[in-house]
Amino acid sequence: MADFCITKVKYSSDGQHIEWLAVREELEKTVGTERLVQRAFVASLIRLGRASFITRVWDQVQETFKKGADVHVVEDHYLSTDRNNSKRDNLGSLPLIKSALLAS
Repeated sequence: MADFCITKVKYSSDGQHIEWLAVREELEKTVGTERLVQRAFVASLIRLGRASFITRVWDQVQETFKKGADVHVVEDHYLSTDRNNSKRDNLGSLPLIKSALLAS
């Protein structure tokens, strides 16, 4: 079982790289509260072997998060579910974080 799941993303203004992630703790029968964290922090946790991550997508019919793919780091920087070693963030088609959530 993974330590955390990623449920949403926010890309940079050019759309090339993930800047923020919505993550939730993986609990025994559910997932925890959503937290917004920077991509670099998650990449460091994975690279250092301190935490593991998967993706999860909300299933509106069953009203639960469905398990997605394992997340790994490419070249200590990029997050991906695809092991093709592309120098680009790739977490599939996760929903986007609404910008208002990041306003401070």
